Amino acid sequence: MAAAQMLHHFNLSPGGALGYFSLWDESYGLSRTIFKWLLVDFFPEQPRGLRMPLNFAIPHYQQFDFEQENKLLLDILDKAWITPTDAWGPHPLFGRLTSRQWGKLALIHIDCHLRQYST
Repeated sequence: MAAAQMLHHFNLSPGGALGYFSLWDESYGLSRTIFKWLLVDFFPEQPRGLRMPLNFAIPHYQQFDFEQENKLLLDILDKAWITPTDAWGPHPLFGRLTSRQWGKLALIHIDCHLRQYST
């Protein structure tokens, strides 16, 4: 995954919840309850080999502009900071999240991908 693709990938989940993208709901009972608890609340980092929601998969040939994606990420983070969590839409796989869950999910997700670049 190229750096611009990674930024776009980061933008999808919170950007979808804040209205930047139209993402379809891929959640189901287990993903909104047990999987959310395990992956967001329980584990301190993202386990390897997870099934990614289909609309988060970025084909290798799809290219993005790094500067645009970086600016969009900063815009999303700014909007996330001022938007109350109850005004956010659901996560495509985990459903409704608290601000603490959104923060932890973003932290472990970004950390997971940055570790890919460090090896």
